[in-house]
Amino acid sequence: MTMKTLHHPAQPWWLMHLHNVCYALMGVALLIHPTETSPLRTGLLGGLLLLAGICTLTLGMHRRQRGDTDNLWFILSSGRDIIFGIWLLAVMNQPMGAMINTIGLWAIIYAFLQAIEANFYFLGTRANEDKDYWVEVIHFACVFIAGGFAFLLIMRPDGLTASLGYVGLFLVGLGLVQELLTRMLQLDATRYVN
Repeated sequence: MTMKTLHHPAQPWWLMHLHNVCYALMGVALLIHPTETSPLRTGLLGGLLLLAGICTLTLGMHRRQRGDTDNLWFILSSGRDIIFGIWLLAVMNQPMGAMINTIGLWAIIYAFLQAIEANFYFLGTRANEDKDYWVEVIHFACVFIAGGFAFLLIMRPDGLTASLGYVGLFLVGLGLVQELLTRMLQLDATRYVN
């Protein structure tokens, strides 16, 4: 009698890597002439955010088809990015304030969802002694980066010109930290499948 082993196809983690690249490219787009706005740049930001959301949604749906139970966070994150990407595309021809407020609100919701996700992940790792706590640390780093990004966009503590000069760095940093988080989650997924 032979036992049949279940084969789980590899997950398309490249979609999350592309998602992270989209965040970093948004930061680069904001670093170039940060105080000037154009419909092209707002459209580029909206398109990148929309692409990031589609990548996350595709990965979440793939995980759902595989029977993975932690796909809800991927789907929630994708919804956030898709909604705000479409919103940015809708305000392409509006003044710069519309773009700034839209991205600032996106950052607040991003930080809120990351904080909740970090708490749920922490509660899950408390029950499992062999889990690595670095994922929680990375989640909280994402919360702080997105919070700082939203603060600079909405409150503008150094004035509009100086504050907008820094916001692109926050998004580039967020893309890098998200990449680290993706690698940790990918390692976790392969470790517990094998």
